[in-house]
Amino acid sequence: MNTIYDAVVRGAPLDFTPFIDVHGHFGTWIETAVPAALDAGRLIAEMDRWGCDQVWMTASEPGFGALMRDKNDTILGLARAHPDRILPYCTLSSNEPGLCLTEFRRCLEYPRCIGVKMHRYDQPAYTLKSGFIQPVLEILNERRMVYMNHAYLNLADLEWALSRYPDLTFINGHMDYKMMELAGRFSNYYVCTCAAQTPNQMAGAVERARGSEKLLVGSDFNLFCLAFGPGMLAYSSISEDDQRNILGRNAIRILERQPWWSTSLLRCTTSP
Repeated sequence: MNTIYDAVVRGAPLDFTPFIDVHGHFGTWIETAVPAALDAGRLIAEMDRWGCDQVWMTASEPGFGALMRDKNDTILGLARAHPDRILPYCTLSSNEPGLCLTEFRRCLEYPRCIGVKMHRYDQPAYTLKSGFIQPVLEILNERRMVYMNHAYLNLADLEWALSRYPDLTFINGHMDYKMMELAGRFSNYYVCTCAAQTPNQMAGAVERARGSEKLLVGSDFNLFCLAFGPGMLAYSSISEDDQRNILGRNAIRILERQPWWSTSLLRCTTSP
């Protein structure tokens, strides 16, 4: 049987199991230089090289680098050019709270919008109880979509939202042990592996989440190499089955809640 570890060591594509990265960014960054940051061809070529079926992607500097509309136009343009490979998040921001609902509805005109992604840098503080977010969460809940945040800072407010919006999938955008326990208590809460950097951190994450079913691979691609996602799985002590859950199977369960989903969108996987 092919294993993720063997494929990574050989530099072979992970095309024998679904590979969906749920945390990507497209575009330039003020803080650092990313070669060919706006080269969509390069981005898709790297996905092909790794056998990555799909990336759920938001714009770079989400919510603070430019107006929401400008950022969303960048990522929607990429998604329209590669509709099977890129699923866009709608970027919202507390810098423009009065425009968030209107902008979200505009993004929903693109049929495969996966949900909303919000960041926290360089914008006023907000929580999941903030008034401007509620109508957005209501629509996401009604449509069984995704809400990812760079980080949930308030555990009590997160628990409140998980209960109030049970059909909405909440994703913590980066690995955070403080928030991991909720994955075993709420069916609609997932944690992304993005920024898991310590040796064998995936073993601790699976233990704290009471299994691998609530973890999703993320790499911050195209800010970083796409290998950041599968690498932390391949060199962990968790089982092959757990690795495959995190690499793509769990994301598919979220996608199956959408009426447009089909396994035909797994463009690199030879045997889903």
